[in-house]
Amino acid sequence: MTDENVWNVEEKSKININGTVIEIEGEITAEKVKEVAREHGIKKFTVLDADGNTLNPSDFPYTGEIRIEEYNEAK
Repeated sequence: MTDENVWNVEEKSKININGTVIEIEGEITAEKVKEVAREHGIKKFTVLDADGNTLNPSDFPYTGEIRIEEYNEAK
């Protein structure tokens, strides 16, 4: 059997932002993270994985669930 005969179902990834969960087909890109944050009016933010570990732009593309949290600088 060749690879072209094998079917693959794309895994869904999820972005959680302000309690809203957005499902993404396949991998989440760093550009998609920025787009979602922009759509929700967030300019500065951190990105966490499902275990609460901070993700950096170099960790993308990413498959799984992430959370975008607004970053508020101490004044």
